[in-house]
Amino acid sequence: MKKCLIITSYIEGSLSEIIGDEAFDFILCADGGWDHALQAGLTPDLLIGDFDSMKGCAPSDIEIITFPAEKDDTDTGLCLKTAISRGCTDILIAGGLGGRFDHSVANIQLMLGVVDLVDHIAIKDGRNYCTVLKNGEIQLQKKEGFHLSVFSMTEQSRGVCLSGVKYLLSDYTLTGTFPLGVSNEFADDYATVRVGDGTLLIVLSSD
Repeated sequence: MKKCLIITSYIEGSLSEIIGDEAFDFILCADGGWDHALQAGLTPDLLIGDFDSMKGCAPSDIEIITFPAEKDDTDTGLCLKTAISRGCTDILIAGGLGGRFDHSVANIQLMLGVVDLVDHIAIKDGRNYCTVLKNGEIQLQKKEGFHLSVFSMTEQSRGVCLSGVKYLLSDYTLTGTFPLGVSNEFADDYATVRVGDGTLLIVLSSD
């Protein structure tokens, strides 16, 4: 499983703290993500974007793919497509939340759009961790000060089960129009989320 890091232009918190000691096989920067990579002492394999938000100078020894500012894809979306085309199936997007709300929504949609093409994809910043789950099960480790929320991204998500949390669910049908799964709490060291038929957005958020 080829593991990839996509560094976005907007990051709330420290990139070094976000990724910790995780190792990646492939690192991409979306436009101004290059500046965050520099600060964290990371050397990316590829830079992608229209470079309207990069503060530093583009390096000469790293592969660069330039796109026009007026395009259908976002810079993060272009990075995601490239990562998948190069065989990455475990993808972490650093940042992309907490800035412009429209960009945050776009990044959630990007995850939903590739859920069938990857083994795992997530977005993470200093206060939030988001991932998507389709017709499957995931375990999440407890993080002090973090709430766990589960939202249906399909009209209905059937067979939803939550264990290891304060508010349990068993074979429940979540809908896309009522946020019943918001702001749950860990009761054990690990929480398990399962969905039989549907797609869930899973969010860990700190106060």
